[in-house]
Amino acid sequence: METPGYEADTNRIYIHTIATRETISIAHDWELSPHSLVWSKDDRTLYSITGKRGRNLVIAVDVDTGHRQELTTSGSAGSVRPAGNQAALYIYSNVDQPGDIHMLDLVSGKSKQLTEVNKEKLKDVHLSPAEEFWFNGAKGDKVHGWLLRPYGFERRKKYPIALLIHGGPQQASVQGFMHSQWNPNMYASAGFVTVVINFHGSSTYGQNFTDSIRHRWGDYPYVDIMRGIDYVTSRYSFADKSRMAALGGSFGGYMVNWLNGHTDEFKCFVSHDGKFNTISGYYGTDELWFPEWDLGTPWQGAGRAILEVNNPERFASSFKTPTLFIHGEKDFRIPITESLGAWTMLRRRNIPARLVYFPDEDHWINKMGNSIRWYTEVIDWIAKWTNTTPPYHIR
Repeated sequence: METPGYEADTNRIYIHTIATRETISIAHDWELSPHSLVWSKDDRTLYSITGKRGRNLVIAVDVDTGHRQELTTSGSAGSVRPAGNQAALYIYSNVDQPGDIHMLDLVSGKSKQLTEVNKEKLKDVHLSPAEEFWFNGAKGDKVHGWLLRPYGFERRKKYPIALLIHGGPQQASVQGFMHSQWNPNMYASAGFVTVVINFHGSSTYGQNFTDSIRHRWGDYPYVDIMRGIDYVTSRYSFADKSRMAALGGSFGGYMVNWLNGHTDEFKCFVSHDGKFNTISGYYGTDELWFPEWDLGTPWQGAGRAILEVNNPERFASSFKTPTLFIHGEKDFRIPITESLGAWTMLRRRNIPARLVYFPDEDHWINKMGNSIRWYTEVIDWIAKWTNTTPPYHIR
């Protein structure tokens, strides 16, 4: 990365020759950001895993010319390794398919699945595929999203909506299988139309799109989310706009707090490790370069103004939606005082709020038992406030 202090800058490819101490740039004009690199057997090609439009693809980069060739086109790939001169192995997953090893024929471009690791475990499990959609978001830009239909779907019925808001903010909800708290099929299987939107600031859509969120945390993403929900509910007649829940972690939790101060269209919220106050959030975090680049420093006039403009706490008097807060004691990225503050404010104002506290977790939920408890609390909360009866017993 070439921009000091910016953790979401474009990854650039450089090759350093040890003998001559010469360093050269490869494919420097590439607007996408490769995640990982591995040499081909003949050392003429670099195979990269690169995010593009909400997918993680295998892309070959010619070392001499910088020319790129997409070797996969859908889902999410990872851990690519050459297998001789004419094939490569990689892990492939999709929203409805956990990762398995695939063999890619580099001559024909065809892939063959080699393993079915979870076949027995999945035989009685409902997994919905993701449908993509595009709409006009902030700045008139095209914005991308994914939608999953609920378990037992019938077109003529109306279903509640679970909107999942990704963290980062310079990340993306990709067409791959997730193993954390944000697997969209957990909500689709509970009877929700599950929607994810890759708002301004998301990765995989070019660096300009990612950079656009700087100083505008509460601006462009909010516009994208609200326009995206309007698009979904107008395009898909089975999506019930009167029964919506929004959930997010980290930046997604921040955005949930922002939504709470700006709209009453949602029946409930879930904020996991979300920032409530950008000023106290700056002073308490372990990762100072991140807020300094994205927003600013609170003791300088310009930085203070940007932090305040993007501060959910500034709109505390407008919060009115029932909210479940979840936080880990060992979260030093966003300290637990952020959730405690928002929870206290809602409780003092007699707005329904619940705090679930994990003394042994950090910014993520890492332990199996805690993950089960997390999902139990979350699905129970959103089912209650959207008047939804899941197809299985929650508690």
